[in-house]
Amino acid sequence: MRLHNDFHFGTVMDHFDSGIVFITGGTSGLGLASAVALAKRGANLALFSSGATQPEAALETVRQARKREGQHVTWFCANVADRDQVLTAFAAARQQIGEPDIVIHMAGIGGLAPMADMPLTDFDRIMQVNVYGTRHVAEAALLSMRPRRCGKIVLAGSLGGWVPVYGYTAYGTSKFAVVGFAQCLRYELKPLGVNVACFCPGEVETPGLFAEREHTHPAAVVLKQIVGTLPLDKAVKSLLRGIEADRFLIVPGLRAKLIYLALRLTPLPIWHAVTDTLVGYALRKSQSLNDRSS
Repeated sequence: MRLHNDFHFGTVMDHFDSGIVFITGGTSGLGLASAVALAKRGANLALFSSGATQPEAALETVRQARKREGQHVTWFCANVADRDQVLTAFAAARQQIGEPDIVIHMAGIGGLAPMADMPLTDFDRIMQVNVYGTRHVAEAALLSMRPRRCGKIVLAGSLGGWVPVYGYTAYGTSKFAVVGFAQCLRYELKPLGVNVACFCPGEVETPGLFAEREHTHPAAVVLKQIVGTLPLDKAVKSLLRGIEADRFLIVPGLRAKLIYLALRLTPLPIWHAVTDTLVGYALRKSQSLNDRSS
């Protein structure tokens, strides 16, 4: 069954009501929370994930949140690092619920280790999922958006794609690449009627965050404490407001916005002097604690 697509930006109606939204990484974390929020707004949803975990519970959560019973909420298996899987899954979703008005690419993985301590295989996996996965999703979205000359692609970067953080070299590299990709893609697609947004949150309260904190280096903790941790619901609200306002860069949270602006406006030597001091303090404190416990 194909749905009639009468979704339009710039109308007085709810931007998401009766629209068709594809969400990668849609069965966990920010992707799932975004799906729930959009279901409440009346959107029809196609969720994509790698299939590593069973999607039934996530799908039921989203369906329970629907504005009305007739909304479509369906799931497709796709590892975003695999181009063929992404293209096949998007084609199946288009056939089942219609052409997407918005594609939100939330799928991604983290990596916590200094570069010298990270095996090449781990570094490569992060690049394959976060960078090439972003490219594959953009390609799949454009197969339907470009001929129609409309639609919006939302790519999940990170505040860590602007602000480097100790111990996140692989992850930061991948997110710097996503931010750059999104900026270049925006220029290419704007004349074609397709909009691009880049969602760049700082630390957000997701289940994966709590597991990550057990292994976070003290130097990274000091830097991340400056930005703080944003509740999941506030991050999603900011995302949807940014989409509605047709903003390219969506940075949720006041502290994250201030850090982004500080980096953009502060001369690099001054920025480095401040962050080097914070990292040095954290390293000395960590070494002192280790000496006491040994």
